[in-house]
Amino acid sequence: MILFQVNRISTKNTSSIIFILLLWCISCSNQPSQIELSGFTMGTTYNIKIIPEKDSILSTKLIKQNIDSVLISVNYQMSTYLFDSEITQFNNHESTTSFTVSNDFSLVVERALHWSKLTDGAFDITIVPLLYLWGFGPGQASELGDIFPEEHAVQKRRTHVGYEKLTTNKYYLQKKDPFIKIDLNAIAKGFGVDAVYSFLESIGMNNIMVEIGGEVRTKGENRKNEPWMIAVETPDLESAGSKTISWALPLESKAMATSGDYRNYYEIDGIRYSHEIDPRTGYPAQTGVASATVVATNCMDADALATALIIMGPESGLQFIEKLDGVEAFLILREGNDNYRTIKSSGMKISAL
Repeated sequence: MILFQVNRISTKNTSSIIFILLLWCISCSNQPSQIELSGFTMGTTYNIKIIPEKDSILSTKLIKQNIDSVLISVNYQMSTYLFDSEITQFNNHESTTSFTVSNDFSLVVERALHWSKLTDGAFDITIVPLLYLWGFGPGQASELGDIFPEEHAVQKRRTHVGYEKLTTNKYYLQKKDPFIKIDLNAIAKGFGVDAVYSFLESIGMNNIMVEIGGEVRTKGENRKNEPWMIAVETPDLESAGSKTISWALPLESKAMATSGDYRNYYEIDGIRYSHEIDPRTGYPAQTGVASATVVATNCMDADALATALIIMGPESGLQFIEKLDGVEAFLILREGNDNYRTIKSSGMKISAL
């Protein structure tokens, strides 16, 4: 044990110590600080980096409490894993009468229907019956064993799939088919990123990076006064529990989302079937797109479009992206089990590491 002797300190010495401490604090303040927050939400993790303003007096603890509150709200609106969530209640509402919903829920569904129309149904939140048929529904183990769904079963499920069977306005949703059910997993995470981003903006944060389960949105610069650099992983089937980073891009006040066929899949007779199901055929997509990364103005749109590109395939997918303002894409195409090639839209800024 080390004992410290306490001596009386003169007023003169005290002043000297205070002056030295003040100089030390001033020198430290010249280095930009960074707040890092993390947690769990929507069945995954979130990571947030904030470069606070010099005059900011906000409590880090209070900021995190508010972020968690925002994400809890989104989860209770859009999680199919919660028995009392807003989406679960809507799915259990087997009626063509209108169903009152929150503004945020209506906003996300309306945006999903927007992309459904523009992609000719490649993106479709009413895909739930097919997800269950193929073993990818909430709570299922993503495995069919040796049982391959028969054609008549696929087509029967498709009778209750179709974005055009759902209408919405600010206050309610309405089913044209009482057995329509929706899944927002391909867009809700992006909305969650946007919701946290909006909160941080509202309290005056101008340099931020928000990431939830790989979906990202940034504003301003990092602590080096440079654009936020965001990584894109290799779609490696053999390393499902880890990530190999092969590309990176500067994300300057934009959002980015990635979708792929390599995290949730199974094989039957040597053929891989992923959770990315084409609503137009009823079968898992076989377009050769292993991974689709989209950069857009907001993360909700990037999230939906990344899923759509897996379904649409490389040629029609990139042609579609080129027609959209402020949207870019990077596709990793599978060529055999271990080989890949990449293609990107004309304005996509991404580099191999």
